[in-house]
Amino acid sequence: MSELLGRRFHRLFSSAGRSVIVAMDHSSTDGVLAGFEDPGKVLEQVIAGGADAILTSIGIARHFSKQLKDVGLLIRCDGATSPLLERPRELTVGIEDLLSSGADAAAAMYIPGRALDHGSTIYFPRLAAEAHRWNIPVMAEALPYGFESHPHARSVDAVADACRMAVENGADIVKTFYTGERESFKKIIRSCYAPVLVLGGPKTDSDKEFLESIRDARDAGAVGVVIGRNVWQSPSPAAMTQALVTLFHDDGTIEDALSILHARQESM
Repeated sequence: MSELLGRRFHRLFSSAGRSVIVAMDHSSTDGVLAGFEDPGKVLEQVIAGGADAILTSIGIARHFSKQLKDVGLLIRCDGATSPLLERPRELTVGIEDLLSSGADAAAAMYIPGRALDHGSTIYFPRLAAEAHRWNIPVMAEALPYGFESHPHARSVDAVADACRMAVENGADIVKTFYTGERESFKKIIRSCYAPVLVLGGPKTDSDKEFLESIRDARDAGAVGVVIGRNVWQSPSPAAMTQALVTLFHDDGTIEDALSILHARQESM
């Protein structure tokens, strides 16, 4: 890893190599979502909660540069430009645009197994190669079969294969599913020689259940999270971010994390 690429890479992590990244890249394909109507307000809340970095769109990066000046920044470089027509994902942001935004890293999908998104396994290596020429690290969202209800979408072997393939094709960081079982998830960690962060997925009904899955992933070897809806659709995005920071940076317990949420809710 070159010195400049390494500097950008390490801006995304704590000195201990862990990271709480808040995902705010949804509206580039999904439009206006509940809890995310005011990106500036959400940014202020999650940064106050201690987020290490933000994953977002090129539009938010440019329009809210003041809020983003003291936090790590990843830009989503791909998307489905017409999701209502079920068009395949494609690259929508180039490395020059990413550099002009002041971002630290690029992010894109790597989805083996889903016909509609097969192109991601072709454009991702090209994106990584170009990014590395400019010393830009790249995060792959490695999801076998995407978010479809495929019987093997969250199987340990399929997730391990997707993560390893993404790294072999240039990923410096991998974001993926937590498969739900601590011991088997260790296989994914062992076979992937880049840092693994887990995603949050759809908004859960139980804070305790959500935080328990995150703590289990951490104990299995995940070095961080990339969480969107479960942060900015919570009653207090700042408190949820702080709860995740407690789990990853302070080796906190579930009780520690829940006490942060309860204290903030009682004060609202």
